[in-house]
Amino acid sequence: MAVSVPDSGAAQEFANVLLREFGLPVVELGRDGVRSDEDAVRIGTMHRFKGLEFQRVFLASVGEGQVPHQRIEQYRDTNPDRYRQEEQRARSLVFVAATRARDELVVTWSGRASRFLPADADRTAHRATELLRQGGPPSGASGTSAA
Repeated sequence: MAVSVPDSGAAQEFANVLLREFGLPVVELGRDGVRSDEDAVRIGTMHRFKGLEFQRVFLASVGEGQVPHQRIEQYRDTNPDRYRQEEQRARSLVFVAATRARDELVVTWSGRASRFLPADADRTAHRATELLRQGGPPSGASGTSAA
């Protein structure tokens, strides 16, 4: 199982929560990919997922303003070519990270879903509280919106 996030700050935050709150062992993905044989949750930025494969991948923090990051908005009017380039780079990263899942992909976000997810993702996604009341995701479903 692996957790892919947009940036290193989010990776550290998720690692801390999994370790402190749930007692799960965590290994951060480095430049060289998986550096440990330890049975642990792998956490890394979308960049770090290139060339790797995991049974289950959780794409976390895939909300508008996070993916693509809100900082690209400064280029929308002043440098449209750079804006399109940055937007395409972010879209490619989401694609790469999503395709690292062999069996199951779970996508989460806070606020509005990223523009790179299906247009109806906010309406059709399962809420965690609904899944808990229902005893889990429907058979074959990932529990949230899958890209």
